Amino acid sequence: MEMRKLLDALHMGDGTVPDYDCANDTWMRLYKNADTADLYTAVENAKKLGFTVFAETTLESNIYVTLRKDSVQLHIYFCHAEKVLRVIADPFSVPYETEPPKIQRKCQTKLWQFETDHTYIDCGMCYIFQCADHSFFVIDSGHFLQVNDHARIYRFMRERTPAGEKIVISGWFITHAHDDHVCQFMKFLQERHADVQIEKLYFNYVRDDGKDSHHWKESNKKIMRDFLKTALESGIPIVKLHTGQRFYVRDLCMDVLCTHEDVYPGSLENYNDSSTVLMITAGGSKICIPGDAGAEESKILTTRFSETTLSCDIMQAAHHGHFGCSAKFYKAAKAKIVLFPNTQIIFDEDWDRYEANRVACDLAEAYYISSNGTVEIPLPYTPGTVRELPDETFENFDRIQALWGYTYSAERKQQLFDKFLQRSGLPPMSEIEP
Repeated sequence: MEMRKLLDALHMGDGTVPDYDCANDTWMRLYKNADTADLYTAVENAKKLGFTVFAETTLESNIYVTLRKDSVQLHIYFCHAEKVLRVIADPFSVPYETEPPKIQRKCQTKLWQFETDHTYIDCGMCYIFQCADHSFFVIDSGHFLQVNDHARIYRFMRERTPAGEKIVISGWFITHAHDDHVCQFMKFLQERHADVQIEKLYFNYVRDDGKDSHHWKESNKKIMRDFLKTALESGIPIVKLHTGQRFYVRDLCMDVLCTHEDVYPGSLENYNDSSTVLMITAGGSKICIPGDAGAEESKILTTRFSETTLSCDIMQAAHHGHFGCSAKFYKAAKAKIVLFPNTQIIFDEDWDRYEANRVACDLAEAYYISSNGTVEIPLPYTPGTVRELPDETFENFDRIQALWGYTYSAERKQQLFDKFLQRSGLPPMSEIEP
């Protein structure tokens, strides 16, 4: 059945705004001024069409129900603060794990803020979890100018996988399809490592020619198309994530807090607001991954959820710490550790520009910047256990100036270089014999 006809067949009447083409043959219908009775009416009507309840979750006063029939998924959810009901017909997604699987614990669960190579660019983001069975859950990857990061990510996991065993990536999650998040993922897949098994991909793609796409750069839209093509041709099962779904990857529990489907019918002029926002729980510690979520998604999150849902132990700073989530969001999160996928240079420049950064850092016990080296956090998080690995890369100031126009004084460059040497465990230049 065509997905819009399926929405009609639920006998809920017309939505209060035009249906939303979510991409991948997925359609959403939105009902305003709704209540919980409307949600359960939609669920009962879906059952009459042969659907069965696959999962049901609640987050505060918000209710989320996923149903399946053959290869088609219906996701129906009611958001109390907005009094809005969304019904999503999705023929694209494979089923996800609704219960924690039984696994043999072989190692300490850990999270790394991976140091993407900032030699030529200030952005790029990659986080790597190692689950209790040695498998990995990877988030994003890096920019096309971080040319060798796909190999560095591979080497990083190879070094932490027992000799003679395959590297198992139990899940790879893509927050959104900007080049600094997906390009090294695409290169990793193209390498086709014989000793790597990727079990599932997780993301929610937005149409590159849809609503508000005329605001996006053509180069970005090409990356979006290339990403989807690469993912589809990989043959790896894909879970298209929708708000309110709770899924498990080994000993990690994931709650989807927001996607681009929540922004509709609002503006996606800022493509960053298509980020899928995850709250990950590991060993009782909560880790919030907002990707590049901006003002629209930040407003949705703080309208819909209280500190009960948003508070966390570890927070990835939204959009690398600039033009991201609001100070109100970070106040609700009250993270103990804040992770900035950014360079020290840009972090320092943004400090006076964005109140949100100062609020997040003032509330935290510590914050870490990815250009300063990979950071390892054992989970569950306890104070004093964070380990900073040596700094591997350093900015090429001349190349950065040629590419992006950034300029720095000689004194500033020397100061940054001396700090890099210190983080890397190397002696200052003045102590190195010519």
